[in-house]
Amino acid sequence: MTLKYKSAYLFAIIAFFTFQSCEILEKYELPEEGSIADATPPQAKFTFKQGEGLGDIWKTYSFSNQSVSATSYVWTFEGGKTSTELEPSNTFPGEGTYTVSLTAKDNLGVESTFTEEITVVEPAAPAVTDPVLVNPDFDKQAKSSGSDCACSGWINKSLGDQGESSSGNGGSNNVLKFDDDESDAIYQEFEVQANADYTITIVTQFKDLKSGGSFPSMLDLRVLAGSGYVSGYSPAYYATGADYPQDGFGYTTIPQVEDAGNNLLAKVIENPNDSGYLTTQYTFNSGANTSVALFMRGIGGDGTDADNKGYPYNNGDEELRIDSVLIEAL
Repeated sequence: MTLKYKSAYLFAIIAFFTFQSCEILEKYELPEEGSIADATPPQAKFTFKQGEGLGDIWKTYSFSNQSVSATSYVWTFEGGKTSTELEPSNTFPGEGTYTVSLTAKDNLGVESTFTEEITVVEPAAPAVTDPVLVNPDFDKQAKSSGSDCACSGWINKSLGDQGESSSGNGGSNNVLKFDDDESDAIYQEFEVQANADYTITIVTQFKDLKSGGSFPSMLDLRVLAGSGYVSGYSPAYYATGADYPQDGFGYTTIPQVEDAGNNLLAKVIENPNDSGYLTTQYTFNSGANTSVALFMRGIGGDGTDADNKGYPYNNGDEELRIDSVLIEAL
């Protein structure tokens, strides 16, 4: 075979294998990262969810990218705002219907656009439920330690001495008594809904004013904000009075209780010189709190506790009794 024909033969063989190699490479070429093979173009799609919670969070929507076979994204919101995030969030200006679009593209430049109209509506305020109090009728029952007492579920030893069981208003062992001249108090934390209005109704009795007495008894009633709890404290709630601890709550000192910034409600009921059981009602707003505390104590004394327990207050000259407490959502 001459050199001329050998060269032509060799060239043909090289050309054949080069063509075959290219076909094989094209056949087994991997798709770019984040996309499916070329036969499947990108498909844009998304879902969305409205924000839940307090304030204007309802205006903020989060978007979940459901696109396939794409490597880059452009979101377009109201007013021409754009985002290239994979899954952005967007705060709309208010109620209304807004157009949101997502353009998904792969590394070959193939695009797909998905568009959705979103109707933004402020949700109705959730129904406010009545708070749950433990032993609100002050029945004599077991407590976490010590003998049974109408004070079960209502003890905070950091703030005052426990009240005593007593009988009255047509029942037996069914009311809580604050002795004259002593530092008796009740305290209980409970859950509320933020920015909600509540009524508190209490039934109380004062003994008639003591003849010649200088220190009439008074009942100090306060609803204390959870925002005023000691740092690091997380409230816990219990099913029965026997489950409740007797100390270690969110309020630990009287100055903390008396801080005006911690009081959602502060009322003083004076002795009416009427020994009947009287009903008194107040209202309060929970503010930003989801936990609050109810605190009541006898005051009006000379500041010298007959029991020498060391609390910086004491009841006046007359006993007083609490028959029940009811807190309801308005």
